[in-house]
Amino acid sequence: MRRILSLWLPTFATDRVARGLTPPLPADAALVTRLSDRGRLTVAAVNAAARAKRLVPGMGLADARALEPQVRVVDADPEGDAAALERLADWARRYTPWTAVDPSDPPGFGPKGLGGGPGLLMDITGCAHLLGGEHELLLDLERRLAKAGFEGRAAIADSIGAAWAQARFGAQLVVPPGGTAEALADLPLPALRLGGDLVASLRRVGLRRVGELMRTAQGTGGQGPKNRAALAARYGAQVALRLDQALGWVDEPLSPRRAPTRHIARLTVVDPISTPEGLAQAVRHLLGRVAASLTAAGEGARSLELEAWRIDAGHDAPPQVLGVGASRPNRDPAHLWRLLEPRMDQLEPGAGFETMAISVTHAAPFDGGQAVLSGDGLADLAGPPAAQAGGAAAAGNPLVADPPIAELVDRLGARLGPGRVLRLLPRQSWIPEQAVRAVPAEAQDNSPPAAPPAPEPLAWPADRPRPIRLLPRPEAVEVVAPIPDDPPLLFRWRDQTYRVGRAEGPERLLPEWWEGGSAAPTPTPSPATITGWRMPRAGASGSIAWVSTTPAAHRPAGSCTAFSGDVRPNP
Repeated sequence: MRRILSLWLPTFATDRVARGLTPPLPADAALVTRLSDRGRLTVAAVNAAARAKRLVPGMGLADARALEPQVRVVDADPEGDAAALERLADWARRYTPWTAVDPSDPPGFGPKGLGGGPGLLMDITGCAHLLGGEHELLLDLERRLAKAGFEGRAAIADSIGAAWAQARFGAQLVVPPGGTAEALADLPLPALRLGGDLVASLRRVGLRRVGELMRTAQGTGGQGPKNRAALAARYGAQVALRLDQALGWVDEPLSPRRAPTRHIARLTVVDPISTPEGLAQAVRHLLGRVAASLTAAGEGARSLELEAWRIDAGHDAPPQVLGVGASRPNRDPAHLWRLLEPRMDQLEPGAGFETMAISVTHAAPFDGGQAVLSGDGLADLAGPPAAQAGGAAAAGNPLVADPPIAELVDRLGARLGPGRVLRLLPRQSWIPEQAVRAVPAEAQDNSPPAAPPAPEPLAWPADRPRPIRLLPRPEAVEVVAPIPDDPPLLFRWRDQTYRVGRAEGPERLLPEWWEGGSAAPTPTPSPATITGWRMPRAGASGSIAWVSTTPAAHRPAGSCTAFSGDVRPNP
């Protein structure tokens, strides 16, 4: 059964301000934040001492000073409050990966009409046993918040609405499964998250408690649907909707701040872990659990994150995170540990980590390995069969055909950082120096970023030779050709004369049609240029490509004529 924890922070804004005041604010000193509302200064938030002196959010600042002349006033910072609340949601992931920010309620929703204050919502289904149960989880959460200087109250129930109501209005902080209706019966109507005007209208007809509204909506003798229709016709659909959500009859989704993953392993220890040996043992244990989850789902990890929470970290200290990626789906705990191990020294345990978690942030289908015979015995190809390796490499990452190379790339990426190990992919361009693009080795997408989508993944052209090495910029050469449009017979490049033994071409090179010619290289006035070659070194025999011999004045803007073929030094 689903279990939801609602955390209410009635004085979050003022508590955050008080933590930064020097000298510290006395416990009985009133503190408020102010906002300018159309030229009028109003109270935005109050602390517990100010609330005890009848200062409430929304009242004028002059009225607040009249009630309490010694009140401490600071400017409100809604953006800073929102950022701090998001950091608190990240900190609360020590309890569950499903954490969401519950924004402040407008005046009239909270207890005694004082304004609800912000909070957090957490789906703790299947997580409470890590801390010994739901009561222990609540005590640990409230103890940590009080130590950080925040007033908070939390409750657990089967639905978001019921947990929200109990945290703000109820006395039963842990509602047992199935006991929602009984726990809500004695609560006032604002516990259903109904607006002040709607609550006032219901009170005028004698409905003051949730139990009274439940009995009216359910009716007797089969009158339930008729009564609900009458409520909806008079008060709108909000009343029945909030009641059904609180009772769990209508599902209310919880959108976590960070999308949770299906493959996650968490470890909470009694004695904090601070030694390198202890950290290594804990991480290997978590990797084994994650690998088992991936194996059961038939998937492999493309990227994963290690999160660690220090025992002495405050609420605004997010977990320490280490992320690594793999060039192909992998679920081998030993290989994943080799990726994390070089970066473990980046963790700062301090007094020790009490909670650690590993989550797979990107998983992909895993192709089972096939053992094949080789000259040295059995070789495990943890990838597609050899007959399919070429097609798989052309369609995606070519590293899938060579597991040792893939593992080497992963380890280099873990040491050098993400995006530092690159590979080349084809790009839709007839211009040689623009026909490739560098992408991270672990990337799978090989569609061109600034081109119309191709119906099939791009592959290297097989109908024409391309140069192995490209020059940083075209270099001028002296050519001898019968006529300008024929292949050259001789050309001189870098003080060396070459004789053309075989030529293919000409090949007219035009810029990409979607660029309109504006992004093409500016034609050079030289009668011939060379852009790349395939020979081992200058002056040796081999193949050479893309020698333009058409004068710039005779070719279209942004185009050139190219030849390729075999050459040898002229004796």
